[in-house]
Amino acid sequence: MEMELADKSSQSPSVNHGLKDTSFGLFFYFLHRFGKKDKGGICGLKEKVSFVRVMKYAGAYIAFEIGSGFATGQEILQFYTSFGVMGMGAALVSMVLFAWAGGSLMKIGHQTCEAEAEKPYQMLCGKFLGTFYEYFVLFYLFAVLAVMISGAGASLSEYCGVSYYVGGLFMALLVFGAFAFGLEKLIDIVGLMGPLIIGFSIFIAICTITANFGDLMAGNVDVEFLKNARPAQNWWFSGILYVAYNTVSSVAFLMALGRDARSSREAAAGGITGGVLLMVTVIFMNLALSSRLDLAKGSIVPSLKLAENVSQAAGVIFVCVMICGIFSTAAPVLWSICNGLAKPGSKASLIIAFLVSLDAFILGQMPFDQLVAFIYPFTGYLGILLLLCVLRWQISHGQRRH
Repeated sequence: MEMELADKSSQSPSVNHGLKDTSFGLFFYFLHRFGKKDKGGICGLKEKVSFVRVMKYAGAYIAFEIGSGFATGQEILQFYTSFGVMGMGAALVSMVLFAWAGGSLMKIGHQTCEAEAEKPYQMLCGKFLGTFYEYFVLFYLFAVLAVMISGAGASLSEYCGVSYYVGGLFMALLVFGAFAFGLEKLIDIVGLMGPLIIGFSIFIAICTITANFGDLMAGNVDVEFLKNARPAQNWWFSGILYVAYNTVSSVAFLMALGRDARSSREAAAGGITGGVLLMVTVIFMNLALSSRLDLAKGSIVPSLKLAENVSQAAGVIFVCVMICGIFSTAAPVLWSICNGLAKPGSKASLIIAFLVSLDAFILGQMPFDQLVAFIYPFTGYLGILLLLCVLRWQISHGQRRH
């Protein structure tokens, strides 16, 4: 977590420094789990590649990108399943871009080293546009927190039948309580839900696809009812938007992850592998949703419907894993926002945490699917510009090796 690896000695509450902490704070405990750095420093010169370390970096990348939208299946439904057969094309576009973005940013992070990448957005986009992204990320994280709270409300409402706001209030109080009482260890434990969500999602998807393989191969997929849920008119642009909005908040994290690698090849391999494996999971879930659109129709949490269809026990396990996964994402988001605006551990940060949690809870009362449909595509357009900045930086610097 951010509390373990962020600069605890910093006393500056300045916005610029805080925004840097905001970006770096999310899921930094993955770096902590990697252990001590190898001899030769973070940006070592030898082109070493360790399969184990590559998979650790890939796992951290995947876990970072997982949120309530992914866990519930709502993102997959809107960005891919809504396009029918061409949703697979959109997923392949996303796979290529995720692999490129992850591999490129981790490699850039390794090559530039920490001193040069203190302000990653400004380094990649220039001072003016980079400063804008630093401020925007702060507001975007608040929106993400609202989506997480809304996702918890939708999940518990659909599974347990409780009021929508009860589940949202439960998550908001849980996240604020973790911040107020400093429950870092608890968050570290539930942070393991990321890989579990991936594994369990693939298991549910395989069970669903196997049971409905005939209909899927026959092409009996009617997505007309999902037409209005599409984030873009074209399937290929939807695939681009999905990667673009995810990249906005992950730049600093991926560059920091790359600096932990022993070589630029290892850094790039971790990002590429993570991007590919993430989209493999999406493809499995997309096929599963496409094979049982009757379950997805009218459901805010379609992946939960798929799990319940496999077995009642699978539904119970999945909703528990999903809520823990949402919490493990929402808690560090709140930490990042608050530590970006006030001194960590101060009374001011506690007040800010309460106000942010309250406001996120209020915003989270909007329907979950509508929040996903508005916030993520809008951010995606800004993310496209950011991806172009990464490409420009690569071209101008020639991706030189150490």
